[in-house]
Amino acid sequence: AYLLETKDAVLMIDTGTGSSRNLPDTNVSVDQLDAIINTHRHPDHVSDLIPLVQDKIVRSGSQEEPDVELYGPEGHRDYIDIRLREEVPINLEHFEEEFGFELDISELEDVSEVQGLGLETIEADHGPDHFRCLSLRFSLGDREVVFTGDTDYHEGLVEFAKGADLLITDCSKPHELKSEGHMTGKESGELAERSGVDTLLLSHLYPEADQHGVRKEAEEEFSGEVLVAEDLMELIL
Repeated sequence: AYLLETKDAVLMIDTGTGSSRNLPDTNVSVDQLDAIINTHRHPDHVSDLIPLVQDKIVRSGSQEEPDVELYGPEGHRDYIDIRLREEVPINLEHFEEEFGFELDISELEDVSEVQGLGLETIEADHGPDHFRCLSLRFSLGDREVVFTGDTDYHEGLVEFAKGADLLITDCSKPHELKSEGHMTGKESGELAERSGVDTLLLSHLYPEADQHGVRKEAEEEFSGEVLVAEDLMELIL
């Protein structure tokens, strides 16, 4: 998971296992999250979505809990409704009446702004044709951040990431161990160089990534700054 903070809002990008547990270590509480965005619905990116909602439900018993915006690919509302029925249990129709705050759910394909940030999306190359997975580009003033999300390298990403201040890539494995649907250190570096971004942040790292030096792979392809993601890492743009 990532937190994207501006002076006016806090957004969480993806909600994989441990997101709810680790959030307090960031000095951000769940009731400070203005929006939660899921790029796709594989478990390592969405498992903690309902636990985060559950945290807000618990808080609503002793305080007024703010509404939260939830964004995801096509079908996100139905997905959340099914999980709420199974895990809470309650359905969306009665949620606000029961807990006093709203889950404002939208599909990413239908929005161009989230909490004052401009948002563009492009379909990722990840999974079968019917499986929706999106890459994200956020803009605020003259600052732009691109999250590739889980994706294989494809030409559309080059234009999509063009000129971004920060490019955060799926860099699961070294090139010699490449897995379909994910990028490597070499491909991340190539994408960063061709897109002309300022800084490349390698993320979504499998154990093989650290063992085989994906940072070096990326640095051989990209002339800018290369960083490797770590838990609780902070970057300021």
